[in-house]
Amino acid sequence: MTKGPFARALVRKSERALKVARLALNAGDNDSAVSRSYYAMFDIARAALLRTGVTEDMLPRTHSGVIEAFRNHTVQSGQIDRQLATQLSRTESLRIKADYTGSEIELTEATEVVQKAELFVRTVEQAFGLDESFLATEYRSPGPKDDDKVSEPTVAEIDNNKGEKLEQISLAEIRRQARENWLLLRQQSNSIAKGSHSKDEYRGKEDQSQSVDPDVD
Repeated sequence: MTKGPFARALVRKSERALKVARLALNAGDNDSAVSRSYYAMFDIARAALLRTGVTEDMLPRTHSGVIEAFRNHTVQSGQIDRQLATQLSRTESLRIKADYTGSEIELTEATEVVQKAELFVRTVEQAFGLDESFLATEYRSPGPKDDDKVSEPTVAEIDNNKGEKLEQISLAEIRRQARENWLLLRQQSNSIAKGSHSKDEYRGKEDQSQSVDPDVD
């Protein structure tokens, strides 16, 4: 796949994510609004990296890698304001909080995130020519490729008051623990059912022995 089609695919994904973020916000789903806002910013950042000359095979494979590369290629070149660029990493922290913790995003915070995501996407599109004219060029829908995948970041539990990252837990570890908990619950359920069945058999035998009439001389 050439750089052009992949970059256009990322722009389209970014636009769709923005629309879904706004719909989620209006529907009262603040967590989803934050999550989709981040991915809108993330995909447009990847498209911008391609426009700066980064080849597809050299695109970072992690979220933190994309954020760092975006900062290095756009802020240092003067194409993007440093303060605007930091919104990508800040939104990622909120996305992790929304997707992986039990804390819920407040409406005011979600509204601000969506607004900043829209500003971020529009600014990056203008700075790197990722506008309607860019999308209007010949587009070929990319097929699934392992090279295009980006690995998930480590999951962080966010302190509600300080916004600091606490214990780092990988997504694979969460899945492993969830499977172990499910197997343990299944074993416990089977043990309870087996114990109940044994008690019923014992009580049945006991009742049968008591119901036998004694011998009469």
